[in-house]
Amino acid sequence: MEAPEELVRYLSRLSRVELRADEVGELLRGLEALRRLIERVLEAPVDDLPPMHHPLDLEGVLDEDEPRPGLSQEEALANAAGAERGFFRAPRTVEEG
Repeated sequence: MEAPEELVRYLSRLSRVELRADEVGELLRGLEALRRLIERVLEAPVDDLPPMHHPLDLEGVLDEDEPRPGLSQEEALANAAGAERGFFRAPRTVEEG
């Protein structure tokens, strides 16, 4: 089944992207190639393969969590756009009531 030109034009209108006729044809060819590739992947014999959590056997690749000193209150607020009484000041985003 080929990707219908009407669908490409419809999606183009929805996304507000103007496509020339040659661009529509190029997209159709790309979608068709992608469809064929997906069909080939789906045909791969995988029934006897064990499930994999990760394609590579990697262990211990993350650094250990080690406590480190953080910023002081003054250092944290030094570059803040706004501060008041030792706290970050930001515009109100939730209305009361």
